[in-house]
Amino acid sequence: MLRFIITIFLLIMCFVLGISFLIFFNAIKPRRYISPLTPEKLNLSYRHINLKTSDNLRLSAYYIPASVKTDKTIIVCHGYPADKNDILGATFFLAEKFNLFLFDFRNLGHSDGTFCSFGYHERKDLLAAVNWITKNHPGPIGTYGFSVGGATVLMSDCPDIKAIVADSSFATAHNLIKRQFSIFPGLLQKPFIWLMRIYMNTFLNIKISDISPKNKISKKNIPILLIHGNSDRIIPVENAYMLYESSNKKTTNLWIVNNADHGMCFHMEKEKYRKKITDFFESNL
Repeated sequence: MLRFIITIFLLIMCFVLGISFLIFFNAIKPRRYISPLTPEKLNLSYRHINLKTSDNLRLSAYYIPASVKTDKTIIVCHGYPADKNDILGATFFLAEKFNLFLFDFRNLGHSDGTFCSFGYHERKDLLAAVNWITKNHPGPIGTYGFSVGGATVLMSDCPDIKAIVADSSFATAHNLIKRQFSIFPGLLQKPFIWLMRIYMNTFLNIKISDISPKNKISKKNIPILLIHGNSDRIIPVENAYMLYESSNKKTTNLWIVNNADHGMCFHMEKEKYRKKITDFFESNL
């Protein structure tokens, strides 16, 4: 009987270890997605840029000059596990009044890299974009980020960023992990979450608590526009409320889009979405 109990226990442990590591590895090393959309298909003139990060990675990027003369530039940060062209269709309207800069995060699109880190090391990618703009096209810089891209811009400490739009950002990495294992009841989630913390620390040298837009937004005093769909099944709308409650409400606005799932805010309220973001950047850059 004791041998049977030990065997069952070991099988359960092997199952937990195997499933948790498989989920972790697939998360930090996703299959690369290359969007078929390009600036040419939208009749946009652009310049291809190769960025270099502080940890010596090459990133693929575009600089798209505005339709009018301006020194204001918006850095657009895509979601996970997408690429810069994937977000282009929802943001190219900004090129009517602002220069745009889009890039592929590390290990995604056409950029170098070994692993994704859900915004933590991606801050270096954003900083490389900011440095290129300040050197080549100096002027006010705003950022737009979707999903993990939104989390990245919210976690950035770069003083050159003067305004932020974050669409569908998560509040903490702990929330993401907990939701990933929500199929398991209560206490059964704990070993999976505990192992994910160990994997993150071991393979990426990151503490889960360090991936927290919620903590970072509380220290920001620049204009921020948070956007989220109240039907988001990937990153629930509760994340937006957590971010807003932690923010400086004098400089932060929250817009909840009714019936919008993840990535659908733009499609559900296309004209309002364009106007609200354009007006926000015009007023704050």
